[in-house]
Amino acid sequence: MELTELIHKVAEGIQSMGLSQEDAQSDDQGQWVLLKDEMPVYIDAWKDEQSTPWNYFIFKEDASIFQVTIPFCYAPTVKRAEFLEELLVVNLNLLSGKFSYNPKDNIVVISYRISGSQFNSSDLKSIIDALAYYAEMAYHVLKDEFNLKRVHAA
Repeated sequence: MELTELIHKVAEGIQSMGLSQEDAQSDDQGQWVLLKDEMPVYIDAWKDEQSTPWNYFIFKEDASIFQVTIPFCYAPTVKRAEFLEELLVVNLNLLSGKFSYNPKDNIVVISYRISGSQFNSSDLKSIIDALAYYAEMAYHVLKDEFNLKRVHAA
């Protein structure tokens, strides 16, 4: 899928949610930031320039990528390995999402990523709702055991 077409489809999805695409648009083309229940929601559309062993099977057909990411907590400093292991177990039960860890910023995110040709603008709200539900569920179930701290919108 051409990147301009994917960007247009994302903009349509944002507008169909009753939001202003212009207000959500980041400074960079193909990037938007929304709020869902006080959590930042990052939406990205881009064209991958290089294939990796992890995505080679789709890259030759469609190098465009659609992604929604919600950073929802900082990884704990105590029992970090146990916490990350717990998220890997939880990942087995999730539909349309995965937990990931960014060690550079010590932030745990939940994300959804597909090739651009698979994205349907009418699905954007349900994708965001599902990720926000999982982020809230994980935070509330694990916050006391691991002393979690939320990531707040900047």
